[in-house]
Amino acid sequence: MSAPPESPRPDEPVRLAAPAGPQLDDWNLLRSFIAVYEAGTLTEAARRLATTQPSVGRHIRELEGALGEALFTRLPGRLRPTQRAHALHEAVAPMKQATLRAAQLFADAREVLVGTVRIAVSEVYATHVVAPLAAQWLAEQPELEIELSVSNRADNLLRRDADIAVRFFRPEQDDVIATCVGRTELGLYAHEAYLARHGEPQAFELPEGAFVAGFDRDAVALTPMFRGGALPAQPVRFRLRSDAILARQAAVESGLGLGVYLTDVAATRPGLRRVLATQFGLAQEVWLCAHPELRRSAAMRYVWTRLEQALRARLAPPSGAAATPPPGTAPGTTPGSTPGTTPDTTPGAGSPAP
Repeated sequence: MSAPPESPRPDEPVRLAAPAGPQLDDWNLLRSFIAVYEAGTLTEAARRLATTQPSVGRHIRELEGALGEALFTRLPGRLRPTQRAHALHEAVAPMKQATLRAAQLFADAREVLVGTVRIAVSEVYATHVVAPLAAQWLAEQPELEIELSVSNRADNLLRRDADIAVRFFRPEQDDVIATCVGRTELGLYAHEAYLARHGEPQAFELPEGAFVAGFDRDAVALTPMFRGGALPAQPVRFRLRSDAILARQAAVESGLGLGVYLTDVAATRPGLRRVLATQFGLAQEVWLCAHPELRRSAAMRYVWTRLEQALRARLAPPSGAAATPPPGTAPGTTPGSTPGTTPDTTPGAGSPAP
């Protein structure tokens, strides 16, 4: 008769039998598996995980070694999951969703921004671009306040006339953070109602009764806007004169005259069409500038980041069009880089963009 098993001594640790089956407690292996399963290739999975293809491949081999069987069939240009891979993905996919929910908890607990940010911006961009964006930011950040300094002249950031500025010319003062966020263009526009009445203009001579809306006291040099030396036979006569750009544009949109618009703004105004594009136009750089306090102010950084993202998206070249770097951009400069110390501009320098 066999002796009964000995009972463990009170001071002896209890040894548990190893669970049957492979050990799948390495989240890195499972994370790579989910990415490859959903992407179909090691290269795309590595891009989604912000890692390298060899690392993802190594994780898949380790996981297959632990399971004792292949999870993917290697085909030209893609990986096809096996039946066991389908079953494994169904089991572990909720883990991915759980990590995403955990990350969202921290995102929702972000710091509430408190403070006032003053943005200097032209009349047209304040109305059509920045004011609608600012409304979104205020809805997202209840303790944030925005001041819009609306003027077609340049505020001095170093004197703290404003915290952030949108400019249409390259800055020139030292110690101010600046980055070029894209390019737009000045062009001559007419409303569809004007074109229906008078037809497409072929030269700068206007039919009787039509007008050109232009500046009053804040003179702007027109010669650089005439392309290829195609100056009109007679000086341009502004029959409607105002330094309020929005007033000039409202007259143009009545369908009775012509006026100058930024092309990205005109694209959002119903019924406008560009005319004499080969004879009249001027490229404009768009610069985002800020006081050095940007580096220490969470509220300023929030507004800068949101405004930079919106302007880059707005001014991005059409799909398939080659982006032309602005004059003076250093080779290798990439959009979205950390703001540097490109100089700012002095008050009143450069031509205000309509």
